[in-house]
Amino acid sequence: MRDLFLIIIFGVFGVVNSSLLSQQLFSVDDFKAFEEMLTITGDAEILDEVLRLSPAQPYQQGAAWYSNRKVQLDRGFETEFIFRLTNQDGEHRGGDGFAFVIHNNDLKELGGFGDSIGYKGLSGGVAIEFDTYDNNEGSRNHVTLSFYDSRAGGFVRHATVHEIPELSDGNNHYARIEYKDGFLTFYLDSYIFPVLSSRLDLEEIIGSNEVWVGFTSATSFAYADHDIIRWMVGEFLPPPDLDIENITVNPKYTVEVKSRNLQVSVWDHNQIDGDIISLKAGDFWIINEYELVRSRKTVPFTFTGFSTTMILYAHNLGDIPPNTAAVAINDGHETQVIELQADMESSEAIQIIYAGEH
Repeated sequence: MRDLFLIIIFGVFGVVNSSLLSQQLFSVDDFKAFEEMLTITGDAEILDEVLRLSPAQPYQQGAAWYSNRKVQLDRGFETEFIFRLTNQDGEHRGGDGFAFVIHNNDLKELGGFGDSIGYKGLSGGVAIEFDTYDNNEGSRNHVTLSFYDSRAGGFVRHATVHEIPELSDGNNHYARIEYKDGFLTFYLDSYIFPVLSSRLDLEEIIGSNEVWVGFTSATSFAYADHDIIRWMVGEFLPPPDLDIENITVNPKYTVEVKSRNLQVSVWDHNQIDGDIISLKAGDFWIINEYELVRSRKTVPFTFTGFSTTMILYAHNLGDIPPNTAAVAINDGHETQVIELQADMESSEAIQIIYAGEH
């Protein structure tokens, strides 16, 4: 029996998180430069730096998959992307939409025109569709979570949410999807409130722990340009071997940032003495058992909500205790550098507060 439990969100929601390390597999804002890491089929194409899933013409369908390697479901994954829908036909205000799809099929498969949105004819998978045409679904602007059910012989609708931003307004829109602890959670134009979260056993539904991820799209007599502007895919890995329950956390600094998309760097700015550290930001381990050197190690980190706490943990004491690290936080506007210390009993922390537009 599949474990299906749905939570549709219209207010504050606390997502159940375990401590995880995020490993970025793929991050691109110039698709032309990373074309060799993608499998592109049908009418999809790369135009300059943008991935166009289907053009503003009748009866088009296309797909694009991150094909450098499969994603491991037992680790969990995250993906973020910026999309834009433009050049809608005048009569129908565009159609039919696009979908983010998780599957284990042949990458050359295409899933159909129109309200199939390029995925409903696939031989398996799970999809979050961004639908811009009303095929007796209640509105022409909604998102739907669907999964393949062999008993039904195709994809079945699991949940639909209509109270979302207008998708066909020609503006850039942000989407984030996380799968961890058995929950698939989806954000749209918000880092705070998910649109929906559903408990799904993706491995059971898809029949494999290793899956492809990517996009499909289709048009019919209604059409639009369906473009992906940026895209990131990352996996979660197990936490480091630390007994953090018995370590005292001492918040030492507070920094304000104007973006939730950060670049975090660590390095040893004093004497190099073999310090090994891990860095935890919120519920995510972003640096794991790393020996500090003079050069900077930089990782991306995106947080949701209004604030997060970044904690430095020590795995040893080096030659000159305690472990000391310089931590730089870059929000795209400025870089703030803080010194943190940690030993086997205590860890210093930074409170990061979002101070940009809400």
